Amino acid sequence: MSNEQRRLAGRYVLGSPIGRGGMGEVWRATDTVLHREVAVKTIDLRSVPDESGAARFDREARATAGINHPGIVTVHDSGVEDDTAFLVMELLPGPSLAERLREGPLPVEEVVSVGEQVARALDAAHARGLVHRDIKPGNIAYADDGRIRVLDFGITQLGEAAAGNQALTATHTVMGTAEYLAPEQALGGRVDGRADLYALGCVLFALLAGKPPFSGPTPVATMMMHANDPVPDVRTLRPETPGWLADVVTSLLAKDPADRPTGAAAVAAALADREAVAGAATSVLPAAGAAAAATGAAATQRLDPVPPPPPPSAPYPGRYDEEDDRRGGSAVTWVLALVALAAVAALFWLLFLREEPSTPTNTPSTRPTASAPATTTPPSETPAPAPTETPTPTPSDTADLGGDVEDALGALSDGIDDLESAGSLEGDAAKSLRDRVRDVRQELRKGEDPEKVLEAAEKVDEELRKGVEDGKISPEAQTQLQPLVDDLVTAARAYADGSD
Repeated sequence: MSNEQRRLAGRYVLGSPIGRGGMGEVWRATDTVLHREVAVKTIDLRSVPDESGAARFDREARATAGINHPGIVTVHDSGVEDDTAFLVMELLPGPSLAERLREGPLPVEEVVSVGEQVARALDAAHARGLVHRDIKPGNIAYADDGRIRVLDFGITQLGEAAAGNQALTATHTVMGTAEYLAPEQALGGRVDGRADLYALGCVLFALLAGKPPFSGPTPVATMMMHANDPVPDVRTLRPETPGWLADVVTSLLAKDPADRPTGAAAVAAALADREAVAGAATSVLPAAGAAAAATGAAATQRLDPVPPPPPPSAPYPGRYDEEDDRRGGSAVTWVLALVALAAVAALFWLLFLREEPSTPTNTPSTRPTASAPATTTPPSETPAPAPTETPTPTPSDTADLGGDVEDALGALSDGIDDLESAGSLEGDAAKSLRDRVRDVRQELRKGEDPEKVLEAAEKVDEELRKGVEDGKISPEAQTQLQPLVDDLVTAARAYADGSD
């Protein structure tokens, strides 16, 4: 919208733009009827490829207006004029937390205050069955009274409590900002209020450390870090962080939603009653102790096991090297466990070789080896060890290979969603690719014929190349998607080969 003096609904005169978001532009405007400054969010309906964008915008107006809470931005009005939908809100003087972060980490007491206020705002939203889904520093700003406001419910999901409403954000559709996505959200699954709590944990981590806990070279890489990588201890980056506050952050960042605090109200209470938390964290946040003891525990969907990090003498490139001392103990535990396992295996093999039937000594041995039928061995001779054979995949190996296919499917689905959201991939082409991805996932879950999984994966590659040839997929989109498709085909081939 280039005309800065445009008037909406006959009363809202748009001034200078304030910023852009996932659902349009935000303008500083004047309400000529009540003579006050307001913020007006607009969306050009002509740029929406289907009805879901307009529906989400309308839902944002109704959802936000329905919550009367001092921690959530006030909505004054909404409507549609010609091809423009608009939402009129209170004008916040700012700054946003994103702007504050550009100056560096915030004081600890301010972080605690912000966390408590956001948690209480989320509790009010969750009580109405609303999940924000995009809690991040840019969506939290200061108001005139010095307190914070949570804004931009544009991609909120109506939760189970909002009976009779169907969420427009479907499973396997990733919405939000990569650095602040919960693992289940990053993997495209259904989410509830606990995803907002995870995002709040990311925000608190960023406010204390100056950067979010996970940040990869691409959005997809970042999302997979949320799903797989151990949670760093914020105290390694901000040593003066109180132990009780670090425990709260760690509990919010639990991979499994079941290990996070029971609700936003519990988080607000923990942050408001710092001394109680310091004395008995697990009583205020029941899941905090378990989450702190096992950071980076199981994700909400099947993920490949994360190998233990190297000891302090061998820094782990690209990660928080400051944590090596803490992680070294975990590595030693793994090594000791492997040594013990090897010792048990050796003892078992020794007993197996020395076992003899209770028959006279001149009775020939007829024990078969692993690679040959039974042969006669003089009793005075030591049985020759069985020749080494190439091991065949066990059922657990096959399951791991199937997990690799699942991971590749998730990464490809994320890539398709990112490109479509950015306008780099047409809706029809994205749908065709998702259909082929769904075919692979269905064959994988049937578990009947691994070769069909490979065939379905190769059809994804064919669909991508066909889309490029037909001009439906741009070369730029192919450049980003082809490596993900290649990874999928490689994983499917390994799965098929390993199941033979």
